[in-house]
Parts: sequence; C-alpha cells; structure tokens
Amino acid sequence: MNHRQSLTRRAVLRGAGAAIVLPAFESLRKLRAAESGLPSVPARMVCIYTPHGVRNSAWYPEKAGADYLLSPTLRPLEPVREDLSVLTGLCHPRMSSNVGHAAAGRWLTGVQEGDRILVDFASPNESLSVDQLVAARTGQETRWPSLQLSTEGGAGLPGRSKTLSFNSRGLPLPAINRPRAVFDRLFVPVTPEDRAAELRRYRRRRSLLDGVLAESRDLDRKLSRADREKLAEYLDSVREVERQLDRNRQWLDQSKPEIDASQLEFEFKDRRGFLRVMYDLMVLALRTDSTRVITFMAGVEVDLYKWNEVGVNQTYHGLQHHSGNAGRLDGLAKVDRLEVELLAGFLGKLRQTSEGDGTMLDNTMVLYGSGMNNGIGLEDGKGAHSTRKLPILLAGGRKLGIRQGQHLVFENDATPLCNLHVTMLQAMGVEQARFVDGSGRLAGLT
Repeated sequence: MNHRQSLTRRAVLRGAGAAIVLPAFESLRKLRAAESGLPSVPARMVCIYTPHGVRNSAWYPEKAGADYLLSPTLRPLEPVREDLSVLTGLCHPRMSSNVGHAAAGRWLTGVQEGDRILVDFASPNESLSVDQLVAARTGQETRWPSLQLSTEGGAGLPGRSKTLSFNSRGLPLPAINRPRAVFDRLFVPVTPEDRAAELRRYRRRRSLLDGVLAESRDLDRKLSRADREKLAEYLDSVREVERQLDRNRQWLDQSKPEIDASQLEFEFKDRRGFLRVMYDLMVLALRTDSTRVITFMAGVEVDLYKWNEVGVNQTYHGLQHHSGNAGRLDGLAKVDRLEVELLAGFLGKLRQTSEGDGTMLDNTMVLYGSGMNNGIGLEDGKGAHSTRKLPILLAGGRKLGIRQGQHLVFENDATPLCNLHVTMLQAMGVEQARFVDGSGRLAGLT
C-alpha cells in the first residue's frame, strides 16, 4: 500500500490519539491541496449576529487607532486584543435607515442601488449572502459547505429572519437551533439503514432532476427569448440542486470525524449555557474541517428571552426599547458584555489551537456585530432602530492578510459594510472586486 492509499480520513482519525481525533489532518490537507491548488491550511469564515444593537456608550471605544482602549463592553476581549479590530461607522448606505428588525436579513446581503426597499427577509437583489459566495468556492473540500445556526430554528418570517444565509435566489437557508442536532449532523456515524435510505432518496431525486432537464430542452424551443432567459435562470437553480445531491452522495461513503464529546454540555438551563455549547460545537466543526463557513444568530430580532442569568428580568427586545431608561440601559450593557465574554471564549479556543506556523484564529475570520444601532449616532439615544454606525468587529485572519489590533472609525455614514464583505471574500480566495454596493476592500484592514 502506498502513502496516498494509506492516508485515508479514517486512518488519520484513528492515528491521532487525542481527545479530538484529528490533529494529524495537516498531512491530508497538504495532499489534497497539492491536487486542488488550494492552500494547505484552509481559510475559514464565521459570522456571528447579535440582535437589537448594543448599548452604544458602553460599546464604542473613545479613541481610534492602534493605541485605543477597549470599552467596558469589549473589555473581556483583552486577551485577544491584538487579534481583532473594532470597526465603527459602517452601514448599508443605500438601505433605508429605519428598516428596523428586517436588517438582520440584510446584514450579509446588502442592498443594491435602485432596489426598492422591502421589509422582508430575502436578499432584495436576489443574490447570495456573502457567506454563501464563499461556500460556493470552499464547499467542495468539506462535508458541509456551510453551517447555519441560530437561537431559533428554521428560516423565520418576512422581517423576522432566523438565519443570516441566503442562496442564489435570495431564499433563506434554514438554521439549526438544537445543539444535539448540530452534533448529530457533524459527528454521529450514518447507520447502514440510514445509508441505504439516503441512497434511495438520491436515486429518486436524481431521476426527477434528469426528467426536468430533459423536458426543459423540448420546452425551450417553444418559448420566446424572454421566457427562455427565465427558464435558464430556473435551470441554473436545478443544476445547483443537482450538484448538491452529487456532493452528498460522494460524502456518504466518507466516515464522519470521531471526537470525544464528554466535555460538551448538552444540558443547559439558560441562554448562556446554550451559547457556550454552540460555540464549542463551532470550534469542533472548524477543527475537524467539517465546514469552513459558519453563520450564527446568537439571538434573533424581537428576541423575547429574559437574561435572568445576569439579573435582567426584562425581555431582550424590551431592553432595546429602553427610551433612555437608565435601568434598561444598564441591563442591555450587562447582556452585551456577557455575549462578548462568550465570544472571547470562542476566539480564545481558536487562538489556542496551533495550525501550520500559526494558530487556527490566524486562518479564521470571525465577524461579530449587529444590523442595528440602538441609538442614532454613538450616544445611547432612545432605542432607535437605526441601521447606521453599526457595532461591528472583525477578529482573526492574520494569515489571510487581515491587519488587526486597531479601532477604525468611518465617518459620515458613507462607508458600506459591503466593503468589509469584499475584504473577507478576497481573503477567502474569492476573486471578486465588488459585492452589492461594496466597491473595494475596507480601508485600513489589509
């Protein structure tokens, strides 16, 4: 048996001898990289959303530049300060400033010039969200092209999205909100019975798609030019499903990673426990190279959860409508800080994981923020639903060309958040100079 034959995914898993039975993946990555032309250490992207905005006065640092001081809310990030940048003043300039809670569905999609502003959750220009553009490039290398997570499962309703991810037709990709279901998808082996059932489903769906494509050729000859263009768009989506089916079929014969799940806390009593186990699952998904693209709504808009674990007996949504009330503002700041503490734990675990000549965090970009500003500018205000001066930070990605350790301030509500999306796309190897109203990379970040 030669080296290539012996270096199977299963052999690597069994030969690693660690709690997470995958560190020896490096050799397999290099072998795959040589064949595919991709980097031997994979680039990754994680996008994490927090709803309702934040308490502005406790979030935004007072000083710009490299020698800024972390604000009270962001202080738990001190251990990873040199691996992150706070980005103040970004927005979707072409989006109405008052779309409110519908902004969640626009966070990774943006708004195209001339589009009519609709209060819905689909991409208004019917384009992929930025994470799905990346997944289209990297997805062939992993079992799951992307992973959609949320505090609430499914896709949501118009104006109340439960997911950040949208496909090429602007349709939402449903999110998973049960940690055990996430674990099962990533790590529980497929039984022979499940495999046989999946093969039957594959053959049925493949046969159906083949029939659709065959009939479309006859229909094409009977249509006008405009209708043929519509048919072509439809068939593109059919072929996308076809490719996904074929991918799933190929991965069906590959064993899932084996991990030690004894440290995972699937029993939790509050939102803090839920977020902690979801972050742990995200770390495992990235370490095992099960996916390289993750979106996570750490809360949905109009979130009615009460954060009793930090002494807040009001709904998350109610805190956002604080009307300047000092007690509610303090409660909002407590929630913001707890969420940042959990984020810091996630980033710390990525930083503690060695990879190549750096760390996993060096090769992973983590976008964190909200689609809403809780005030009007940088002051607390009365709890507005403003889409300007969004609270945004980007961590990691040093090996991907990201310059970190700074507070960048963008004035006049004119710098598109989509410029950050362009930056991330290019860092992930997607050669794209524009994304919606993003016309280039974000100044100062590369």
